[in-house]
Amino acid sequence: MKRKLSAMLAALMAVSLLVTAAYASSGYQSGDVPIGSSNEVLMVGTVVPSVMSVTIPSYVPFHISRAIEGDNKVISPRITVTNNSSVPVSLDVSYTSVDLNKLQGATWGIGPNVAPNEIAIGFQLEMLANQMPTTLSQTTWLQANVQQDVSVMSLNPYGSSSMYVVGTLGDSVPENNSFSVIPTFVVRQA
Repeated sequence: MKRKLSAMLAALMAVSLLVTAAYASSGYQSGDVPIGSSNEVLMVGTVVPSVMSVTIPSYVPFHISRAIEGDNKVISPRITVTNNSSVPVSLDVSYTSVDLNKLQGATWGIGPNVAPNEIAIGFQLEMLANQMPTTLSQTTWLQANVQQDVSVMSLNPYGSSSMYVVGTLGDSVPENNSFSVIPTFVVRQA
């Protein structure tokens, strides 16, 4: 019986020493660690989000006409883009599919100065709240049916920004018909 009691006391003392050593080492103090002993090391990691989420409309109707006053001949709704991610992102266009089949003789142009048979379309960030741009300065122009890498906007974490479709057309482009412009957007961490 005495042997069992002394063995139990020895085991209890060993457990209490281990608990005391574990408690003392949880203070994360720096210092030398003797050879053959152990120590805890605090390691701090950073979580980087692997999913970036941006909300943008999937359908945007717009009208283009020579009768519209100003350099910008397009009337478009306000396009609001929202970053649902915890990191800043950039929104780029990698490709733009353009179909002008219903506009006999019309071709695609790039920039504010178009030939008589050309149409040019792009995006412009909103400068004044809820006000459609009237000029074509600071427009990001879209290229038709070719790979491109055009930066449209940058968004802060959980931020939003707005833009409009802008553009112009030459004097020989037929009116009273439709055409489609389908940009492929790419979201990247900024």
